[in-house]
Amino acid sequence: MEKDFTKAIKYTAKILDAWLPYKIQYDRIPGLAVGIVHNGKLVYRKGFGYADVELKIPITPKTCFRIASISKTFTAVAIMQLVEQGKINLDDHVEKYLPWFKAQTKDTDSKNITIRQILSHTGGVFRDGNSPHWENDKFPDITGLKKSISNKTVIFENLTKFKYSNFGFALLGEIIKKASGLDYDEYVAKHIVKKLGMERTAPDFNKENNDWLAKGYSRPIPNKEREAFPHAETKAYAPATGFLSNVFDLAKYLVAMSLKRKEANILVNKEAKKEMTREYWATGEENESYGLGFDISKIEKRKIVGHGGGFAGFITQISLDVENDIAVITLTNTNDSSCGSINTGIFETIYKFVDEKSKYSKGKKISSQEKFEGAYRSRWGDTIVVGIDTNLVAFDPKANSPVKNGTLLKAKGKNKFLMEPKSNFDSSGEFATFIFGRKVKRATKVIFGATPSERLEE
Repeated sequence: MEKDFTKAIKYTAKILDAWLPYKIQYDRIPGLAVGIVHNGKLVYRKGFGYADVELKIPITPKTCFRIASISKTFTAVAIMQLVEQGKINLDDHVEKYLPWFKAQTKDTDSKNITIRQILSHTGGVFRDGNSPHWENDKFPDITGLKKSISNKTVIFENLTKFKYSNFGFALLGEIIKKASGLDYDEYVAKHIVKKLGMERTAPDFNKENNDWLAKGYSRPIPNKEREAFPHAETKAYAPATGFLSNVFDLAKYLVAMSLKRKEANILVNKEAKKEMTREYWATGEENESYGLGFDISKIEKRKIVGHGGGFAGFITQISLDVENDIAVITLTNTNDSSCGSINTGIFETIYKFVDEKSKYSKGKKISSQEKFEGAYRSRWGDTIVVGIDTNLVAFDPKANSPVKNGTLLKAKGKNKFLMEPKSNFDSSGEFATFIFGRKVKRATKVIFGATPSERLEE
């Protein structure tokens, strides 16, 4: 099975190299950085598009992004470290460390809320306090955090429903300060960032890390030019949304979150990681639960843990298949992107090549696969063709999961391939025929059934 995953990731890398340069254009994503980690190693890393569109500065795996709510996973790790040290208990009440956290209504009382409940978003507290910081970039400091507490702070009684809260994680940052004697930024920098050798990761934005960051762009708006947002310091909300990082550093972090290898327990022990990635409460989204600072979902029947992040100008996602020790990192620099869907699509592609490996290796290997490979266009859309093992795969570059929704092309002659599409509404059982011009080494056209597509110039 290990060899199957290694080969599947190799095939997936080939798909990504062909798919993502087109995908980001269709989805109007300025830039995208991708990483795949397997068995403790960063086995795929690549950037697509631009960190600065105006200056044409390319995205690379070293480019930093605001990773927003992925910060919550770092805060959860910090809390679990303090639990291991005996400095706090998950079932301690928040009020024990923050006596100023007092909010009460006839149905709710903040004194009942525990650290565990805040970590799992079951404390019932409001999402973002009472300031419009997501719109004006003026995040509150500790004074503002305290001032936001009132009889409107606790919306639901604790442990009655899942209610996502950035405010709650801001409280956790203050608990970390109280229990450790270090400011939140200092604590996570010393005990997580430096411990892992993360070279371009910080718990919040400052002038020193400004040059690391990609520009973060607005969503596409009709009749309006895309704008670059200013970078903002998140202050008291850094434990919820402040972090910035890149593919290389997040790979180190995800390696440390592995449950498969003893040497991965550099931040917290295996039991702590199991607790963080245990299902505590259903989020209300399809097939999704929440643990302690980590989202939990299923992709093709495999358990996936991780988190997404959304910030002004950035959407990001990290995900880890805990059983097979595979992680996927996707980072984008616009606040309206298909980042999460691309992340899922990468996993689905890997699993497709594992679960249906015989499908792609049947038959005699095609010589010179590269002469068929490339992008083709008709009036109905574009198609990308990639050689995988003994066959070809054709897919729509707009797709979120290219191989899962693609067409297998099985060699049935010199330049003729039997099509096996996912949908029976496509040309199932018909042939794709590649056409070559004189003295041309690569196909200039492919005819899918009766419909021709011309090769796009690269």
